[in-house]
Amino acid sequence: MRPDDPALGPTTIRIACANFESVPRDKAKTLEKIDVVVAEAARRSCDLVIFPELALNSWGSCAACADLHEPCAWHRMQAEPADGRACADVVSMAADHGVHVIYGFEELGAAGAIHNSANVVSPDGLVGTYRKLHLGIPLETDRFTPGDSLPVFDTDLGPIGISICYDFYQGPELSRVLALKGARLLVNPTGRAEMPRAREHLEQVTLVRAHENLVATASANRVGGAHGPPAWAGGSVIGVPQFPGFPIPLTRAGEHEQLISADVDFAAIAQWYDVLPWREWRAGPQLPVTQLVADELAALAAR
Repeated sequence: MRPDDPALGPTTIRIACANFESVPRDKAKTLEKIDVVVAEAARRSCDLVIFPELALNSWGSCAACADLHEPCAWHRMQAEPADGRACADVVSMAADHGVHVIYGFEELGAAGAIHNSANVVSPDGLVGTYRKLHLGIPLETDRFTPGDSLPVFDTDLGPIGISICYDFYQGPELSRVLALKGARLLVNPTGRAEMPRAREHLEQVTLVRAHENLVATASANRVGGAHGPPAWAGGSVIGVPQFPGFPIPLTRAGEHEQLISADVDFAAIAQWYDVLPWREWRAGPQLPVTQLVADELAALAAR
C-alpha cells in the first residue's frame, strides 16, 4: 500500500521531537515538564510529539541494580503498568491538547519484570505499548527484560512502528519488518550518549532507515547530565526520503533541551512508490527473496 493511501490516514502530519531531560528521581516533576512540551507542540499545531527513551524515568547507573543483577526495590517501585497512573496523566495531556504522544518509560510487567518500553497515546487513550527487544550494556540487562513482539500501531495519524535506541541503530531487520507490515512512520525514542560524532550518527542512521524503507523517520533523544554519566547528546531529528534523490533531515536539534517540528508529506514520499514499489515486489515477484531471508534468519536462530 502506498503511504499516501487515504485509508491509512492524513496525507500530511506535523511531527515534533523533544530533546528532553527528565528530572532525576522525580516522576511528578518530569510529568509537569512533559505537559509543558505537549502544550508547546499543540501551539505549533503538531499532530504527534515524540519523547526519548525512558523519558519518564531516571536513567543512569544504579549500584543496587548492578549488585543484584536485577531491578532493585526502588526501580520496581518506580515502574508502572503500561496503563498506570502516569499513562493516565499523559492521556489527559493528549486529550487536553489534541495531540498524539509517544514516550519512553519503565514498564512493570509480569512477575516483577521491568521493560524498557514506549507508549503510544492518542487523545482518546492508550493505543499500545512497545517493549525494547535489544538489550546490550549491563545498565540495561541488569534492570530490564526484553520484549517479545514487533507491533505496528494503527493510529488516526496512520500506522506507526517503534524501535528503541539499539533496536534502531543495530537492528535494521526490525525496521524492515515494521515497514513490510505497513508502518509509514518509524519512531526511535533513544538515549544516545554524548560520544564523538553522536549527533551526526543519530542523523545518519535516521536517514538511512528512511531511505531503505521509503518511510518517514523520527528520532527523539535525551539531553543533559543530571542523571550522572553518561551525558546525553541530543540531536533529535526528523527525516524523509526525498524523490528523486536521497533522504534529507527536515529539522534537527542541537545539544540542549529543544522541541523541533516539521510537516511530513506522505504524498511526496509516495513519489518513490511510482518507480520503486518495493513492498509489492517483496510480496510478489520478489517473494522468493523474502522467503530466503526468512529461512536464513530461521537457520541462524536455530544454531
